[in-house]
Amino acid sequence: MALARAIFPAMSDRTPPSSADPQKPVSGAEGNWFGFTPVDPSAKSGLVRAVFDSVATNYDLMNDLMSGGIHRLWKDTLMEMVAPKPDMTLLDVAGGTGDIAFRFLKKGGGAAVVCDITEAMVRVGRDRAVDRNILSGVQWTVGDAERLPIASRSVDAYTIAFGLRNVTRIDEAIKEAHRVLKPGGKFYCLEFSHVVLPVLRELYDVYSFQVLPFMGRVVAKDEASYRYLAESIRRFPQQADLAKRIEAAGFGAVRVRNLSGGIAAIHSGWRI
Repeated sequence: MALARAIFPAMSDRTPPSSADPQKPVSGAEGNWFGFTPVDPSAKSGLVRAVFDSVATNYDLMNDLMSGGIHRLWKDTLMEMVAPKPDMTLLDVAGGTGDIAFRFLKKGGGAAVVCDITEAMVRVGRDRAVDRNILSGVQWTVGDAERLPIASRSVDAYTIAFGLRNVTRIDEAIKEAHRVLKPGGKFYCLEFSHVVLPVLRELYDVYSFQVLPFMGRVVAKDEASYRYLAESIRRFPQQADLAKRIEAAGFGAVRVRNLSGGIAAIHSGWRI
């Protein structure tokens, strides 16, 4: 950590958990934590909603700060994997600002449904659609990833980008994805993940827990939300563990594609 601290002087007292820290990913226990803070599972969705109410108007800025702007390339990679077609219907969950849906339509997709638990995010997405003159092809709805207001076997592809780590019960959200997909449909999860290159890990920890909250305070005037988002990444399952949980929900041919040394990853699987 000495090298990283020399590059990024201390900007916060909060430090990431050590390898022996109990605040590490524990399969199935995500609902008990809001970042590194233990919470009642019944309260987590409200806390998450409050975070995204706060950052909705600066959501792209948030992703730029968290990824150094690389999230745009990651989303392009995701869309290459989706391979939109005119007869395809996409459900994008936790996609309130429309970023994934707009890419899908631009690449030739047929129709997109955007579902987000936060009404403020959906409002931002609708406004952006109007600003871009996207007046058809996208349906907007407010809903929970664990109880989707979507008919069973009704969509060809399901995407969730930077959203799965914020749900209370990850396994329930994955099961819901399986329910709404048509047989042969495809599941894609793009999420901040766990660095697989040791040379990056130390710098990324310091950036996440010191630089990012500092920038959240200075640039977005919201240190607490950015601190939660950094902590939620460390609480998220490791790539291999998440792949097993996707398989357990009934998906086949599950694959993991690490991006930028594991800073993010795309998990995919077929609905069988």
